[in-house]
Amino acid sequence: MVQEGHVTAAGSHSAASSNEGQLGACLRAVYEGEEVEAFQNSLANRIKVHEKDIERMCNKNYQGFIESVSELLKVKADAGKIKKKVQEANRIIGESGQQLMKSTEELRQYHAVQKNILGSIEALGLCMPVLELYGKLLEQMAAKQYYHALKTLEQLEHTFLPRVKGYTFTDLLSNGIPQLRENIQKESWKELTDFLAMVREKSEYIGEVAMQQAARNHNLELAQEVRKPLTSTSIDPEGCAQDVVDFSPVYRGLHIHSVLGKKDHFTEDYRTQRKSQVRLAIKPHGSWNGEIDDYKKYFFNIVGFFVVEDTILHTCQSLAHKGTDDEGLVTRSLVHDFWHMAVSELLAVLRANSASCTDYHLILKVKQLVVWFCHTLKGYGFEVVKLNEVLLEMRDHYDELLMKAWGESFKQIFDMDTYSPLVVTTEPEYLGVTEVFPYQAKDPVTKQSCPVTFPFSVMVPQVYSQLQEFVCQCTSYADQLDLSQTDIDECVRKSVNLLLSRVLSECLAKLIQRESLTVPYLTQIWVNLNHLEGACVNLEKFIAEKTRTGSEGVNAPRLYGVSAFQEAKHFTERKITDKLCAKVAEVLEGATYNWLPKEAISTTSDYLGDCFRYVTSNLDTMRSMPPDALNSLTSTILLNVATAMEAILLSDKNPRVNLAGIASFGLDLQKCEEHLRECEEKMPSLTASEAKKVFTRLRELVNMFVQEDWSVYVTEFQDTHGQKKYPNVTPKMVYNLLYKFREGLKHGKSLLRSSKDEKKKHKVTLNRSTSKKAMMKAVLRKLEELSQESMRDRLTPEKSDASIASARSDVSLGKRDAGKLGVSSSAASVSPVKHGKERSMTMKASPSKSKQRSSTVLESKK
Repeated sequence: MVQEGHVTAAGSHSAASSNEGQLGACLRAVYEGEEVEAFQNSLANRIKVHEKDIERMCNKNYQGFIESVSELLKVKADAGKIKKKVQEANRIIGESGQQLMKSTEELRQYHAVQKNILGSIEALGLCMPVLELYGKLLEQMAAKQYYHALKTLEQLEHTFLPRVKGYTFTDLLSNGIPQLRENIQKESWKELTDFLAMVREKSEYIGEVAMQQAARNHNLELAQEVRKPLTSTSIDPEGCAQDVVDFSPVYRGLHIHSVLGKKDHFTEDYRTQRKSQVRLAIKPHGSWNGEIDDYKKYFFNIVGFFVVEDTILHTCQSLAHKGTDDEGLVTRSLVHDFWHMAVSELLAVLRANSASCTDYHLILKVKQLVVWFCHTLKGYGFEVVKLNEVLLEMRDHYDELLMKAWGESFKQIFDMDTYSPLVVTTEPEYLGVTEVFPYQAKDPVTKQSCPVTFPFSVMVPQVYSQLQEFVCQCTSYADQLDLSQTDIDECVRKSVNLLLSRVLSECLAKLIQRESLTVPYLTQIWVNLNHLEGACVNLEKFIAEKTRTGSEGVNAPRLYGVSAFQEAKHFTERKITDKLCAKVAEVLEGATYNWLPKEAISTTSDYLGDCFRYVTSNLDTMRSMPPDALNSLTSTILLNVATAMEAILLSDKNPRVNLAGIASFGLDLQKCEEHLRECEEKMPSLTASEAKKVFTRLRELVNMFVQEDWSVYVTEFQDTHGQKKYPNVTPKMVYNLLYKFREGLKHGKSLLRSSKDEKKKHKVTLNRSTSKKAMMKAVLRKLEELSQESMRDRLTPEKSDASIASARSDVSLGKRDAGKLGVSSSAASVSPVKHGKERSMTMKASPSKSKQRSSTVLESKK
């Protein structure tokens, strides 16, 4: 039937499709044609026909439908009654069956419960101890009592679980036991890790506590900034590392791993972790600025590390089994290995940071901190010899920084000083100066005697105070270095000697070399140096007092650096001499002479008066200097004056002279001689022998020309046995001045020739001049020959008695320079001056002609 239905539907669908196709064609033909209206009318009529057919069919079947519905309504009432009765019967039967089934099920359940209760009572009797023990295990785990939990776990595993085999929970418990052991091991290691982190954080505080205790036990004297606590936390003077840190995690971990059979693994891991921590502790932290607090944190951390290790070393030894080779958690050799590692890094850090440090205060604080550090760890049995050695190495750099700082202080003192005697107006001011500097006044000072003037300037007490402070600084560093008092005294004196001989000496040299310092200032500097030199004895006593050594006796050490003051005084004397001589030279260089006056001047030159007044005024301010220094200074000035006078007379700047000019010069020479005698009267110990020789030589030369004794000089010079009138004059000096004198005569002759009347008037004078000229020419030739003989005598090894005597009289002559004669700065050397063709002809003269000229000179003299 289904297939038929499908076939019918398919047929109707195909018919409908064909009809629709035909209908579409018809509709298209209707609407395309002109019969649309006729088609609509026909379609309306067809619809009306069908409606009538439908209405007719409905009217035919309606009555039968009404009847059927009425019958059904009559049956409905009876059917409802029957349904109610059936339902009531069904309900009654169902309720009775359910009650029966319920009673039966309850009975079954009661039997099962009774059976289970009996079995449970029996099983619980066996399992309850296991569960209680497991609960206890969980409680111990929660309370982090891992060692007790491990013991409970062993009891549960080996004693109680075998009694209740076959249960699921026992299998679960048995399978979970390895995991529990692993959890206990992990928790134990976590506790140890937390302990190590906590120890790392508290190492600084532990080290500070230990070092503070060591400072109290050894009565160490430390600077306030060094001993000042880093934290505000109060430190228990009787406390120890176990009061600061709870070591129970270490002990528990060691016990737990010993029970687990992994003690070696735990020990190895612990040592590895601590080795890493000691490497971190001995490395300066990243925020290192080189301040004292950074050093303190660094040393406190290291001390804290080793205090913890020493505590563990002694407390964990009891865990080793007696009578076996078992070791504790750490060993003495391991701790010493850690210490050697720390010492190596410590030495490198101290050397590097001290070498780059420029503050001697910080070096001193670091030294105190290292000494404090050494005393602390030495009490725990660690070797600290190398640390003491590095402190001795740091002392050299400390001394260099001290000397640099003190050099700046000395420079500042010298710059601020006025170099005038120190004046105090009150007695407290006087006492303040004498407390600093050991000065003893001739008379006691009271309020009535103020104001008081010290002979030295303010520089003296300030420099002496700086020297005392330097001694204190050196002593502070040398103290607590395990050195004997003799070694400390030697170190301090060595440093003070270096300060005096190198730093202070250099500063004084730069001070004295200042061109702005005048002679009074230099004189005050000399006085200051003299007082400082005298105070060195007190400085030695001060050093002995600070180093607690004896300063008396023959073998007592002395400061060789005191020679710095002596050298500075000598340098000051030379500088004063140079200043005075330079001023004298400046005055004398400005001297002008008229070497060709018509008549001699009756007064001395003004420049000599200015020169001697300047020298005298300055020498008067130097009365505080010792006589030897004043004698040497005066002798040098007089020698410079004499040499300058000789240079003026024999200088090439004045090629012509006459007797009036020489006589005028002789008057100035007399002034110099009088000044020399005055100086000798004021200073009886004055030894101006060199200046006397020059003045005597000049006086003989001037007298020779004033008296025109040239021929006498030549005759006496050849006589080596007789007494001489001019023993100090050399042939070259006479030759030089005589040549200028001859040139002066030529100049006078030319002036006479310029006027015929004057020429006639002075005819006799010209004749005399001509004869004098001939005599001078002969003398000049003889002097030239004598000079040559003297030169040859000095070069020939074997000489006759006369030649040797002639050579000795000419020993002060300088080296010969062809064609020239001049005067050097020395009082005893005269160099030649040009003489042209005449001199060259004289040099070539034969010995026979020399004898002839000598006889001519004698005849002229007669």
